[in-house]
Amino acid sequence: MNRNGEFKYRFADLATQYYVGARMAAKTRLVPIHGNLFHHAVELYLKAALVGTIPVEQMSKRPFSHDLRELWRAFRTKEDTPALDRFDRTVQALHDFESIRYPDKIVDQGMIATVAWKSGDAGPVTGPVQMPPTYHFVIEEVDRLIIEILRRASVNPKFFSVRFNHPIAREALAYENPEAASWL
Repeated sequence: MNRNGEFKYRFADLATQYYVGARMAAKTRLVPIHGNLFHHAVELYLKAALVGTIPVEQMSKRPFSHDLRELWRAFRTKEDTPALDRFDRTVQALHDFESIRYPDKIVDQGMIATVAWKSGDAGPVTGPVQMPPTYHFVIEEVDRLIIEILRRASVNPKFFSVRFNHPIAREALAYENPEAASWL
């Protein structure tokens, strides 16, 4: 395996670990950690897909680093198709979780965060006029986004999920996942 192949493999492998952890965190309502873990999973899947397009050494630096918007922009430029438009809001919603990776913003501004497996699971959040920031995304959309990234990167999800032979990890991949057949 050449160097780019090794990086693509490592990024996708770590991303899959974050993804399984994120689904387990969401299932047990570990909020907002589930969002941070999904953010890292998508970040690393995008980096796997961008190996050979962006020098790996640049991926950990600005403007990319942990910025899903920049990574998504680079991926969209590489793929150049309006079919990916449907994921723009999901990527933005996941990107927002990076701002609460540490408690500073939560302590200063508060937070409302939800876990929604499917569209319509969580209704609109209402409250006082001066509401704290809201963090929300739909997990089934993240599931679809990840499979789309992997498909376009020519990465077979089953290659990575095989190592998760523990029943709890496999259950996490299957639970409420419209793309479960791609993994298991």
